[in-house]
This record gives sequence, C-alpha cells and structure tokens, in this order.
Amino acid sequence: MKTDKSYQNYMLEFIERICRDIGPRLATTEKEYQAIDEIEKELKDFSDETIRDEFYCTNKAYPGGFTHVAGVLCIIGFCFFPTPLSILTTILCALGILVLILELMVLVEFIDFLYPKRKSFNIFGKIKPISSPKKLIIFGGHSDSAYNFPFTKYGTKMNTMMYLGIGLAVYAILLSPIKFILQFIIQDFVIWELMFTGIPIFTFTIIDVIFFIPFIAWFPFFLYIIIRFVGKTLVPGANDNLSGVAVALAIGKYLAADHRPQNVEVWIGSFGAEEVGQRGSKAFVRKYGKKGILDNSLSVALESVGGGEGIGILTTEKMYFTTHYKEVYEPMYEAFQKYESENKGVVPGQLHEAVFAGTDAVRFSKKGYPACAVVGGAIETLFLKNWHSPADIPENLNKRLMRDVLETCLHFIELIDQRIS
Repeated sequence: MKTDKSYQNYMLEFIERICRDIGPRLATTEKEYQAIDEIEKELKDFSDETIRDEFYCTNKAYPGGFTHVAGVLCIIGFCFFPTPLSILTTILCALGILVLILELMVLVEFIDFLYPKRKSFNIFGKIKPISSPKKLIIFGGHSDSAYNFPFTKYGTKMNTMMYLGIGLAVYAILLSPIKFILQFIIQDFVIWELMFTGIPIFTFTIIDVIFFIPFIAWFPFFLYIIIRFVGKTLVPGANDNLSGVAVALAIGKYLAADHRPQNVEVWIGSFGAEEVGQRGSKAFVRKYGKKGILDNSLSVALESVGGGEGIGILTTEKMYFTTHYKEVYEPMYEAFQKYESENKGVVPGQLHEAVFAGTDAVRFSKKGYPACAVVGGAIETLFLKNWHSPADIPENLNKRLMRDVLETCLHFIELIDQRIS
C-alpha cells in the first residue's frame, strides 16, 4: 500500500470530530458553515492554495418542497374527478408529475422562488505538481447532511413504493378524460348528479365507481408517501458524506507530503448544499466552467465511500439521465484493479450503473466536463448503507473501505500523471 494506517486513522478522526462537535448539518445553516470552516482548516495545513466560493440557494425546495407541491397538485386534481370538469384531474395530476420529474430528475429548480435563499460555500485546496500542470483532477465530497428518509428501511424496495405512490396519479390521469368525454356523448351516462342553481357540481357515473373503489384503499398510501417521503430528523451524515470529504482530504495530505504528481494539479475539498439538489457543484461548474478551468479537467465525486462492502465506480446515474465519461471511469477502474492486484483483502469493486439518487458528478457530466463518481455500498445493488438514516454514524463506517477508495484514487492520479508525461 502507498499509505500507512495513519491515513485511515486521520480520516476516521476527522469524521468523528465533525459528528461529535458539530453534528447534523443542514445546507445553508450555521452547522454547515462550521463544518466548512473545519474542512478549510484541514486544507490550509497542506494545500498550496485554498479557494472558498460563496453561492446562494434554498434548502427547502429539494426534496421536500417539490414533493409537497407535486402532492398538493395531485390532491386538488383528485377533487375534480367526481365533477363534470373531471378533465382538470388529468391536467393537475399531470402537472404534479411534471413538477416531480423536472425537479427531481432534470434539476430545473423552477419552484425555488417559493422559498428563501441563503448562502453556502464550496471549499477546495490546490496541490500543485512538480512541473507545469498539464491536467487538472478534482476530488470532492460534500459538507451538508440530509433529513432522514423513512422509506430507506425498505432498501431497494423503496423504489417500488415510490412508483406505487405515483401510480395513483397516473391512474387518475388515464380515467378522468374518459369520464369527461363519455358524459357528453352517452345518454344516461350520469347515474346521479347534484345541482346548484341549475348547474351540475357533482356527477356520479360508472367511471367514478371504477375509480373510487381502488382509490379508497390507494389514497392513504399515496398520502403517506407524500407526507413521509422526507422525514423531520437531520442525520449525522458520517458516511453521507463526511466519508467522501475525509478521503479527499487524505488524498491532498498524502500528495503534499513529498508525493506530488509530475504534471497533474489536484484540487481536493467539499461542495456545499449537495443534499438540496447538488447546488454547490452546480455553482462550482458554472464558475470554473466559464473561466475555462474545467476544459482540461477530470472530476471525481466521492460519495458515501465509508459504508458497505464494495466500491462502485459509476458509469451512469439513470435517475438524472446522466452518462459519465469513459475517460474518467475507465482509468479509475483500471486503477482499482491495479491496486487490487498489489494487495490482499481489498474490498470488491466494479463499474456500476446507479438507478436511484445521484452525486455531484452529475453537474459536471451534464455540462460536458468529464466526470464520474466513486461510491460505497452493498456488493450487488450498491444500495448505500444507512443512507439518509439516523444510523449514519461514525461507529457504522467501514474503515477499510475508505482506505481502499483512498488508495484507488491515488493510483488513478498516478495513472493519469504517467499518461500525460
């Protein structure tokens, strides 16, 4: 191994200190600022230069805000089903699903105006190469932690439960136009109606019978999904994602200690406000993309690399319709294989497609800057251990996994440095 056990201890001690002295860290709050200050102190100990970039965002729109907005639109839509204007059910439920898709998967942020914005920060340190830099490599975790997700206790079945919840809105979208059309073209289609000043305000039909029988059983489940999708308890975030920050810091610490690359400049650090829609990495890409600094860069998001039994090097993040770059994930996997061949007891590693949730690498790849993500998790599904759970504490970390990720990243830097020399 390149590193000794002191690096493993350094990473764990950093995570324990943040969790003990600061605790959970909601984005754009004083607790996140305190964590960023601590990260900055670490970076200044070994970095040639540190950069701290301020940006503004809301911590309420994502994911709780858009979930509630989408849910309310659908519930209002359901109320129109037993009326002559049942077509409004289709319109409102479709709008609710559109809000969900655009906010969750496309990251459009068009409901942000409903919520106040506060500042957060990206904090990074620079490690200069021995010679003039020919390539930039960026490694980043994130400083904030999340609210608990009650459904994570169901593991990968959580996806199925979410789809079942959305299914009620789809069911209403399909049936409501049928009722709306048939009430005009079939005589005696309306079984019973309630009139007010000669205008029908309630019309009960055979389509209502078809809709409301399953609706009675389905709606409480739908409501439970909307209300409980995001919990009210902030989690410690030891794995998600102090582990990623700790590995990034350890990379910088090792390189600065007489192990500098010949031709590669390395930035290590932390993005702010990841749990509220990857707002920090968005601001980072916007700033340094415009400056041209990312034009010759490779970026690696280190996400939850302290939990589970295996390493996943992400090739795609399907929920965000994002494909990462071969020029990053292939040499990263090659670096892992090289490290694995040189050492015994290394945790398993593989190229992997992420189906649910996402990383800061999305913001880079979507804008055309080569990136991938390295995550830890279950060997086959790569479901993140203790993800958005109160059990995400330092005691539940896999110290060996963090060290294996650290070594893999160091091999990756060495591999890229050799190829451009």
